[in-house]
Amino acid sequence: MPGETTRTNMLRTDAELVESVSLGLHERYGELVRRYKSLVTSYCYSRVGQRETAEDLAQEVFVRGFQALCNLKKPSAFSGWLLSIAHNVCIDHMRNKSRTVPLEVHSEKDSQGEIVLPNTKTISADEHFAREEMRETILAAINSLGEEYRVTLVLRHVNGQSCEEISETLGVSLGTITSRLSRAHKLLREKLVKLMEPDK
Repeated sequence: MPGETTRTNMLRTDAELVESVSLGLHERYGELVRRYKSLVTSYCYSRVGQRETAEDLAQEVFVRGFQALCNLKKPSAFSGWLLSIAHNVCIDHMRNKSRTVPLEVHSEKDSQGEIVLPNTKTISADEHFAREEMRETILAAINSLGEEYRVTLVLRHVNGQSCEEISETLGVSLGTITSRLSRAHKLLREKLVKLMEPDK
C-alpha cells in the first residue's frame, strides 16, 4: 500500500539510505534531501543572512554531497558530514562575495552565551551601524572557534535543537554535546571580551 511504503521510507536510517544510494538507488538521495533541507538551509542562513542565498547554497551543498557520497566512510554520520560540506560552501561564498554572518549575542543575561538571528525591523542609521560593528566582532569570534563548536552553537541557538536532538543529528553522545556547548559558550565569551576590550 502507498501509505505503508511512505512509513517504511521514513523509518530508514541515514546509513541505510546512504548505502542504498551508493548501490545505485539514486532516487533515495531525495529522502536525505527532504530530511535535512531545513537544517542545511538554516545553517546557511546563519552564515550569509539572506534567505534566497541560503536556499541556493543549500542546493549546492546537496549537489556536492551527492557527488562526494562515495567518500563518506561512516554512513551513520551523514548529517555531521553534510554540515561540514555546508560550512565549506558558505566559506567559499563569503570569500567570493565578502559577506558577513548576521549573528548576535544577547547583550543582557548572557550567562548561557545565547545566539539569535538579529531583529530585522526598521532601525536608525546609527543603530544599524552599531549592529554591523557588533556583527563583525562576533563573526571574528565565531570563525575562530573550531568547526565542532561552531556547528553545535548553530544547531542549538539558530535551529533551536535540544541537546538530545543535536546528539542524534551529529551522531555523538549526549554527554559530548553538553560538554561541547558549555565549552563553546565559554570560548565565545572569552574571545568576545578580548575582541571588544583588546587593552585588558
